Amino acid sequence: MVEKIKSKEAFDLLKKDENALLVDVRTREEHLAVGVPDLREFGKETYIIEWKNSILPGSRKRFLNDFYENLSLRSEGKYLFICRSGIRSKFAALTVEESFNSGNYNGKCFNVEDGFEGYEQPFDHPQEPTGWKNLGLPWK
Repeated sequence: MVEKIKSKEAFDLLKKDENALLVDVRTREEHLAVGVPDLREFGKETYIIEWKNSILPGSRKRFLNDFYENLSLRSEGKYLFICRSGIRSKFAALTVEESFNSGNYNGKCFNVEDGFEGYEQPFDHPQEPTGWKNLGLPWK
């Protein structure tokens, strides 16, 4: 089951666990316009694997092919998926987790539910910042 995780929790997990990797599924245009999580302070990189429109035939298979081409699986791997606000990353995490289950791989998938830019909160709730960038986590 894909576990939900907030940006700050994701950052902490990436920092402390050498088997944790971050996969950004946003478009190239989004990366250029608003930035990318920066993990250099602890010797890691953000993997860029775009989640394309999931309703098009073959899009999940293309994503999985890109995922497996770009990442070497680790026996105790933790794969954290992030997008703008946590929706595309959830689909990507579910797709990868499903492929893990069918291949008897014990990696774990996480969805960064508040995403890179965060999400809007209802007006009747305290307006606290959400999202990697809005929380002041490292980005470039």
